[in-house]
Amino acid sequence: MKELKRRLEAGDESELLVWVLPKALACAQRPLRHHPLYGLSGTLIPADAKPLILDWISKMKTFGIVSIISFMHERDLGCYRQIDFGGLDLTKFLEHEGFAVCPLPWEDPAHSKTKPVIKRRKLEELREKALNAYDRLPKPVLLQCSAGIDRSAPVAAYIWKKRSA
Repeated sequence: MKELKRRLEAGDESELLVWVLPKALACAQRPLRHHPLYGLSGTLIPADAKPLILDWISKMKTFGIVSIISFMHERDLGCYRQIDFGGLDLTKFLEHEGFAVCPLPWEDPAHSKTKPVIKRRKLEELREKALNAYDRLPKPVLLQCSAGIDRSAPVAAYIWKKRSA
């Protein structure tokens, strides 16, 4: 995911996701998270960037993604509040665009002041919820948080371990 981040920050959008289980499970950052202009954590994305988000959605569909497990927390979703999604937040807009979406809001552990033992319990809880969602959602499924590192990656590894055999 860090290599993908470097490519995206350089403007290379040829790969927007990483396949964990080929054609079944992928990971990606939230739309425009590592865009050269809008890529900072917590940055408000301006209204005129909506075509870029629609392009991201189109590319996810081109990759075959039909379902999304989203770990985006209110802070992540807030980055899109200037964009008119017809009264919807980004998660609901993705549903409107035809994806089956399972929201599992989870504060980014890298920005959380929660005690490590509580963070660990949250990880264990959410990876089980994500595994259950993965099992019931149509494939391929995209795991998505903000940067694709602190939430999506450990859950992807857990699902890979449980379902790759």
